[in-house]
Amino acid sequence: MLFSDIEGQNEIKQSLKKSINDSSVSHCYIFEGPNNMGKYDLALVFAQSLLCKNFVNDPCNECNDCIKVNTMNHPDLHVVNNDEKTIKREDIDNLIESINIKPYESNKKVYIINNCQDMTPQAANTFLKTLEEPPKDTIIILLTNNINLLLPTIISRCQVIKFKYVDKNEIVKILIDKYNIDEEKASIVAYYSKGILNKAKNIAIEKDDLFIMRSDIINVFDKIIKSDSYIIFECENYFEEKKVNIDIIIEIMMIWIRDVSFVRNNIENLVINKDYLSLANIHAGGMKTDDVDELIQYLQSVSENIKNNVNYKLAVDKMVFKIQEVFKI
Repeated sequence: MLFSDIEGQNEIKQSLKKSINDSSVSHCYIFEGPNNMGKYDLALVFAQSLLCKNFVNDPCNECNDCIKVNTMNHPDLHVVNNDEKTIKREDIDNLIESINIKPYESNKKVYIINNCQDMTPQAANTFLKTLEEPPKDTIIILLTNNINLLLPTIISRCQVIKFKYVDKNEIVKILIDKYNIDEEKASIVAYYSKGILNKAKNIAIEKDDLFIMRSDIINVFDKIIKSDSYIIFECENYFEEKKVNIDIIIEIMMIWIRDVSFVRNNIENLVINKDYLSLANIHAGGMKTDDVDELIQYLQSVSENIKNNVNYKLAVDKMVFKIQEVFKI
């Protein structure tokens, strides 16, 4: 792999390259950011760069070290918790035992610990002892989606690198250039990705089914506002089957309601779901009020109440009736 294979996070990539060229590599890093930010991929490229015999701003991809890293067969590259389970004390004991062994082929060893926030308290305290006296030939890269779940004493001994959300316009450009997507769809995908480039790419190549879910939800919304109260029974089955995704369902409904409101108020340039503009116009004609804030706030409260374990079926039924109060076609 090359640094250029990873889109976005240019400041971080330049900083890591500079640390290698200046021989100022830290003994331990924390890569923090939401899932799908590319933390693991960038950690792998950084590890390959550290082990590469011919590094010049990028690993050479030709030496034995690069070849072995690219096939995940390098004896001096260790990935802990790749299956994303709880990291137990015995896992850290095994890591420490490995750290105390000299490198096999390189002059250093690199450890990538995935989801390090999942260490048990015993594992975290044991790991802390390693950071207090780090071996000179070892570089550790901790990956986390929430640095606040780590011990402050671990954080203080590491160089923290925070992954940034990618600008929407940059995501649109990448999707158009590399995935042959038209600008309208790229703009919609970029919005739903929330600045997470890998999520945008997964949506674009349909590895993430969010676009299919979006279509289903808009169609369900359409049925709700075009039907009488009996639709509640059909909706109950849908919401029960999709219970695990209720947060996403409600979020997409709120985005759709905002879109319909924008259309009703002749500000279509703010619409997100532009590929459903004709349907948004139909729904706008059925709105009974210009004030959709109350409905959106109601949906937000439904989402919070469900998280707090209120009666799921009752909450969903009331939500459907509330939508019908505001919309009727």
